[in-house]
Amino acid sequence: MAHFDESIINNGHSSRSDAIRDAIRRYIQYHDWMNDVKGERIGIFEIVYNPVKKGLPAIIEKIIFESNEILLSSLRVHITSDYYMRILVLRGEGEHLVKLAEQLTAQKGVIHVKINTVNFCE
Repeated sequence: MAHFDESIINNGHSSRSDAIRDAIRRYIQYHDWMNDVKGERIGIFEIVYNPVKKGLPAIIEKIIFESNEILLSSLRVHITSDYYMRILVLRGEGEHLVKLAEQLTAQKGVIHVKINTVNFCE
């Protein structure tokens, strides 16, 4: 809770209630945006995870392999011995990219997943 209180002060919120309300608002906006990702897109994924979590690296590799037909590029970075980062560039239907992000986010040991998409025009 101390870390949360410190971020409240650093972000200019006047109270925990304001910070929680702001966090909920951002969550809803992000969720609305994710539901609106449609059509052919280029998707850039950032995934931070704990490779020590039993079975997690294999699960992530399986999820990525199952999307191999839309995978353009993949990079794995060893941040520390406890954290890896994967950066994926994919090209596919927006709905598929969102489902992939949700599937990755649902895994225990995944710390962070962020997706950015760009409309694809040939």
